[in-house]
Amino acid sequence: MARWVVLVQASTEGGIEDASEEAARFEGTQEQARARLYEIACTHRPRSGLRQKRREVYRIGDGDTYYACIKGVVSTFRVTYQLAELVWSTGPEPKRP
Repeated sequence: MARWVVLVQASTEGGIEDASEEAARFEGTQEQARARLYEIACTHRPRSGLRQKRREVYRIGDGDTYYACIKGVVSTFRVTYQLAELVWSTGPEPKRP
């Protein structure tokens, strides 16, 4: 099974706040990974305490990237969610349960 990470890049309107983070790491098929990415794009909060009024989510390309415009009470966040598959590592294989 492939190993995946969901990368998040967020900025506020006017570029006052910029942040990059990993939203999730997991194993699964490409189909499972794309479903998880979509779920995160629809539910992730780029800042704790964000009181969301509206969220628009757009798919980019074949489904490995989403763009979300999240309007809160005070500010608007523009967020990109991207799926990445591990293709090489110097570390050992993870232990399976």
